[in-house]
Amino acid sequence: MSQSFDINVLLREAKSRWLKPSEVYYILLNHEQLQITHEPPNKPPSGALFLYNRRVNRFFRKDGYAWRRKKDGRTVGEAHERLKVGNIDALSCYYAHGEQNPYFQRRCFWMLEP
Repeated sequence: MSQSFDINVLLREAKSRWLKPSEVYYILLNHEQLQITHEPPNKPPSGALFLYNRRVNRFFRKDGYAWRRKKDGRTVGEAHERLKVGNIDALSCYYAHGEQNPYFQRRCFWMLEP
């Protein structure tokens, strides 16, 4: 898990492709090089990447988009996964799909063990 990346290159690449788990892990591990977002932007563009402190900003998911809801209609349907970096579970990920466009996704990541 000691792979090195250039964060600026990763931020550019995130605009056109999904980052690999090792790349996301590197960004989260080196978060001090980036700015923490305090308020979720309204309808951010595709490929936008934001860092939040989940303990400070509990409503980071309120981004202005309509996300597919569970059958109960009250909560957003999110898939939860653990992702490996190397052979170790290192990241937790939530996926949500757009209500109008199922190919539109939001992904939220956080480290399992800092």
